Amino acid sequence: MLTGDIELAPDCVIGPNCTLAGRIKLGPGTVLISSVHLHGPLVMGERNVCYPGACIGFAPQDLGFDASKDGAGVAVGSRNVFREQVSIHRSTREDRPTRVGDDNYFMACSHAAHDVQIGNRGVFANNTLFAGHVEVGDRVVTGGGAGVHQFARIGRGAMLGGLCGVTKDVCPFFTLSSTNYIGGYNRIGMKRGGFAASDIDVVREMYGLLVRDRRPYSQRVAAIERLAGHPLADEFIAFVRSSKRGLCTRHGRATSARSAGVGAEEQ
Repeated sequence: MLTGDIELAPDCVIGPNCTLAGRIKLGPGTVLISSVHLHGPLVMGERNVCYPGACIGFAPQDLGFDASKDGAGVAVGSRNVFREQVSIHRSTREDRPTRVGDDNYFMACSHAAHDVQIGNRGVFANNTLFAGHVEVGDRVVTGGGAGVHQFARIGRGAMLGGLCGVTKDVCPFFTLSSTNYIGGYNRIGMKRGGFAASDIDVVREMYGLLVRDRRPYSQRVAAIERLAGHPLADEFIAFVRSSKRGLCTRHGRATSARSAGVGAEEQ
């Protein structure tokens, strides 16, 4: 069923039991397999594929939001795959849509809430949950059931383990192995992505300074700022400086207790 101001490229495939309502534009090669539900304002680029049960563009799960308002809607890039029961909600804002970039793979039952900003080439395993206003960089990978708190940021190339929770920012290329706990850096992902050994060394040094170093936070930040000049170091410095929620590391009472518990089990 199609109702509203809907613009479809000539080669779009709209399968059975799909509903499209509102102001919607679908680019060339887009496929809605069946029972897909889209609500505008929504713009999708080329060759996106939506599997049965995918719902994109519906009102935010925000008790203070008037569901009759359109807002800025959702903007989706090209070549994304939305598997079964994926849901992406429209923005609460008038000036910026919920945004999904290019070449992302959302596995079944993944959810991106209102105002989320997602980059390119991410892989999000089943039941990944991005709360409102989360920012996700390029090439981020999540395990099944990973959950990200509202307003948190995930830097590019980061990896979140299955069932891990995030309430703080995860630096680029770091790997989360437990809730708010950085277990390492994504060396294998960087190698597969074609990064030079010198780039991987920079990330390793950043990991050592921000995560393993036991000095006070201000001293650790000062240490990474002395490495300014390398593009990856500059990326880390900008990410750390702009953090409002703090960084996931291994510091603090909770993470110290977790480390002690792991060590005891391994002995």
